[in-house]
Amino acid sequence: MHTARRSRPAFGDATVPSKDRQQLLVASLRRLVRRGAESHLRRIVQKARSEDVADAMDELLDREARLVFGMILEEPERAAEVCAAYELSSIANLLQGLDAETLKPVFALLASDDAADILTELPEELSAAILDTLEDAESDDIEELMRYAEDSAGGIMSTDFFALDKELTAREAIVQLQENPDTEVVFYVYCVNEEGTLVGVLSLRQLLLVRPSTQLKEVMNSDVISVPVTMDQEEVAEIVARYDLLALPVSDEFNKLVGIITVDDVIDVLRDEATEDMMLMAGVGDEDAVQGSTFAAFRTRIPWLLAAVGGGLGAALLIGRFEDQLAKAAVLAAFIPIVMGLGGNVGVQASTIVVRGIAMGSVDPTRFFSAIFWEARVAFLMAIVCGGVAGLAAAFLGGGDFRLAGAVSSSLLVVMVFGALLGTSVPMLSQRLGIDPAVATGPILTTSIDLVGVFLYFLICIAWLDL
Repeated sequence: MHTARRSRPAFGDATVPSKDRQQLLVASLRRLVRRGAESHLRRIVQKARSEDVADAMDELLDREARLVFGMILEEPERAAEVCAAYELSSIANLLQGLDAETLKPVFALLASDDAADILTELPEELSAAILDTLEDAESDDIEELMRYAEDSAGGIMSTDFFALDKELTAREAIVQLQENPDTEVVFYVYCVNEEGTLVGVLSLRQLLLVRPSTQLKEVMNSDVISVPVTMDQEEVAEIVARYDLLALPVSDEFNKLVGIITVDDVIDVLRDEATEDMMLMAGVGDEDAVQGSTFAAFRTRIPWLLAAVGGGLGAALLIGRFEDQLAKAAVLAAFIPIVMGLGGNVGVQASTIVVRGIAMGSVDPTRFFSAIFWEARVAFLMAIVCGGVAGLAAAFLGGGDFRLAGAVSSSLLVVMVFGALLGTSVPMLSQRLGIDPAVATGPILTTSIDLVGVFLYFLICIAWLDL
């Protein structure tokens, strides 16, 4: 038996709590824990939804969260709901000090996919002990899920699906649904043959509207959209979004139905992948590196900073090669930060849009020239505006020298377009070469725009000013 989400009133209201209400819940829990007011604490926890309690506990100190959870453990079903909603990266701290026997009722109520996710975060000894306490069927399902890669379809699917023999009638199918209330939330009825092979699907609405004597094989859709257990979770999310599915069946190499992925799992994937891409592009790795040890954070971030140092030193050496030209027109030095900054910003804008588009499936890496041409046009329009402003400033600082204004504005235009081209092409080429675009884009942009931007700036200025 697995826990179902119970309908509870939100903290202080029957609506979903706002950020202010959620912060009020956090503050209330923290205050009552410190006062040791267990009766008031119990009352507030009972009023709030499990998901909101889990979010609030994640903001408490570890010992405070464990105290609240110890109280929740008195009601295993509620404890299972909180565990399912709790931040996975912090779940080991929450369950620290608890033994397998204490946690057995909680894991017996958890859906198999939630249990597998949590167990992978726990110490190996505790994880194995919990599995030993569970019934064979439950532990087998969980262990099977734990064998799949965590970023694959198998890693995020649930084995608590509902499938029916295609030979059944609609009346028999409805009876079986009623007799299995603890199965994963059913959006579709999947039809299988005697070997368990996925052969069709129909919605609950179809099942309820057909005549009771109609066999499922007569009304099912044989063109079933399914994914293999090895498919990457990003591709799974893309398929769910493309076809507006509420659930997606997962099959093995023999097309045997082994699990389903529901839309709530896909939402988690989209959130996690977006967070991961942003972290990688910023050069800080994943959230564990940010929240973990100082040395881990240092080791993750330092390569990016060294790349920036390398680009800066290269730019400094290039500037030194143009020392004579700078001596003749010292005002050129004032615009170097503007040229490098705008080129870098345009590159970052373009790369962020492309990396996100690749992750969400809205950018096709094979349409290389189309994407580059579009981004170059946008950069060109932005460069005209920025170049015009910078050119007027150059004319003012240069005592009305419009050749200087033309040199600065035209070089800015070239560097900004170059930044856009680089920011678009690097992630697309990385994707086609099988390299994570989020990882590869940052270092290349950092160094290339600094070096090439300065070089182009001086070349154009020398040509305009005959230096």
